[in-house]
Amino acid sequence: MRDDWIAVAFSIGLTLFSLACDSAEDPGAEGPNGRDVLIVTIDTWRHDAAGFSGSGKVATPALDRLAAAGRVFDFAHAHAVVTLPSHASILTGLFPYDHGIRDNAGYRLDASTPTVATILQAQGWATAAFVSAFPLDRRYGLAHGFDRYDDEYDGFAPQSFTPPERPGAETVRRALEWWDAHRGEPRMMWVHLFTPHYPYDPGPPWDADYAAAPYYGDVARSDAELTPLIERVLDGPDVDTVVVLTSDHGEALGEHGEQTHGLFAYEATLKVPLVLYAKGAVKPSRDDRSARHVDILPTVLELTGVAPPDGLPGKSLVGAWEDDPASYFEALSPWVNRGWAPLHGTISAGHKAIRLPLAELYDLRTDPGEIRNLLGEKSLDFRRFLVGVPDPTLSAADRDALDAEAIKQLGSLGYATGNASRRSVYGPELDPKNLILYDELLARALRSFRDGDSDDSIALLRRIIDEQPLMGLAYSHLAFFYSDLGRPDDAIRVLERAVRNGASNESIRRKLALALVGVGRLDAAHRAIVADTDSTDPETQSALGRVASRQGRYDDAMARFQRALQLDPSFPTASMDSGILLMERGQYDEARPLLERALDQDPYLAEAWNALGVIESSHNRTRAAIEAWRKAVDADPRMIDALYNLGLMLGRTGDREGALAALRRYAPLVQGELRREADAMLRELESGGEY
Repeated sequence: MRDDWIAVAFSIGLTLFSLACDSAEDPGAEGPNGRDVLIVTIDTWRHDAAGFSGSGKVATPALDRLAAAGRVFDFAHAHAVVTLPSHASILTGLFPYDHGIRDNAGYRLDASTPTVATILQAQGWATAAFVSAFPLDRRYGLAHGFDRYDDEYDGFAPQSFTPPERPGAETVRRALEWWDAHRGEPRMMWVHLFTPHYPYDPGPPWDADYAAAPYYGDVARSDAELTPLIERVLDGPDVDTVVVLTSDHGEALGEHGEQTHGLFAYEATLKVPLVLYAKGAVKPSRDDRSARHVDILPTVLELTGVAPPDGLPGKSLVGAWEDDPASYFEALSPWVNRGWAPLHGTISAGHKAIRLPLAELYDLRTDPGEIRNLLGEKSLDFRRFLVGVPDPTLSAADRDALDAEAIKQLGSLGYATGNASRRSVYGPELDPKNLILYDELLARALRSFRDGDSDDSIALLRRIIDEQPLMGLAYSHLAFFYSDLGRPDDAIRVLERAVRNGASNESIRRKLALALVGVGRLDAAHRAIVADTDSTDPETQSALGRVASRQGRYDDAMARFQRALQLDPSFPTASMDSGILLMERGQYDEARPLLERALDQDPYLAEAWNALGVIESSHNRTRAAIEAWRKAVDADPRMIDALYNLGLMLGRTGDREGALAALRRYAPLVQGELRREADAMLRELESGGEY
């Protein structure tokens, strides 16, 4: 038996390394050299989903050109299998237990943590980031150090429960505009594409070319979207740019029973593509040594001549290294969201150790598919392999509150998100391998709802709640579905059941408060959310403002909305809420720019269109008011205020058929006196009268 791979002690926070630069490579003179830096991350990009991987599964000519001109690391790994914590490791050069982000929501990078952006900005680089989807929203703290952090992805998803995702081509277009505008300065730019992420929808012509494998069609589309950017650095005028190309994690596509990612940490989701290009400093080559996301920051800093911060666990990938430091990884989403056993482990010398109640050990060099668990043969070695690995149940204990909008956005991406109850002991019954059925049921529920089969999605979530009564996210999703279907009382009952069953958490209380506001139970809403007064989440502050506004506490409401905008200046809902509050108080001139700003960021904000219609109507701009209310109804066909306003105005302008159509949609959505009034208006119009 070989013992050299097992006696690896994992150094918390710092892995020592030895670096000897290849004499044929010249990373540059000592001191900052002003070399441009481009980091490109393709979300959910498998290690074998590229032409240069040799798999033959997808054509990626642009990415292949970059790979041929740079160094390809064939054994590279992430440290997490969901978007936010993985990108945090790329930017900070730290393992998740050091940078503190353990899931896609509920965590925020501390402003004092150095990143590639803060370090290079301090040395005179112009810095910018262009991200394409919600998991990298600035609210999670990654914007520090970027002169421009463009996360304006809202407005690209008009359908219910469809994730807002900026098309990769638009992200690249904006990125190139910034890049060209800052030519002549040292530039550092991060470009993130979300295209391959579930749900897969490559569009023409890739949908036809990859009809049987749409995920790979999305990857092919990503290649086309990135082509203008890659041509810029390969063909000029920016050939001296340092380029890092990688992904945050892969996609399981059914391997080990997992359809997407986030549940396990097998190679399908943990192993990533990694290409390093630096003309004159990095020779084109293939490298099968172990490379990690934490190695990216020290590599970039060496190539730009900037000294790295003390304590980084990574090594520069520019030259040679003598040792093989362990690579920590984790998959904690099932633990923080569902209460399942936490998954974490290490990779070293080609072996992967996975700590779970049903632990696993694989030799990745001889068994890349992780079929043969070696634990029974090497149980002692397994324990030695994990010496010093931190316990995530201790270091990941502090999680911020989850707001309803974050749960909705991440749920629409297939992420099951919510706060779960914690345990002191996790047995085999809580191993994710034994609970994958519920992951499949959750995924099916999300797909069914997205596909319009609400009965199936509701039945699936009810089953989960019956069988796993402490899974708070099942209550959250079911409540959202009921709300979206216009059944607010059912949504409230579901959330109240969560409280009774001990599955309540701050996100559920917040959803309950907003649902109670919607039915006019304002005192109950205030009681549900008052404990969250000091939250640093912008959507929580906005929710607090909505409650205060409905209770007539206008100054408090405006303070909450302003606080939300301080936390996230690009948060359109807070601009909208501020504008609506001013509109309701008759301050139309002050309200308009806030509403227009919100709609510029997200043109599907129905409430903003409705408020803008009210302002236009107050100024006797009838045509503009009708147009605004039509847009409100297009954005939300169930918005009763806009339907009523539209019907009333169309009736007054003599458009009887238009008024009838609007009021016929409005009447079934209201009850009591409002319904009686609507029926009377309809009878009057249908009989040829006016109102």
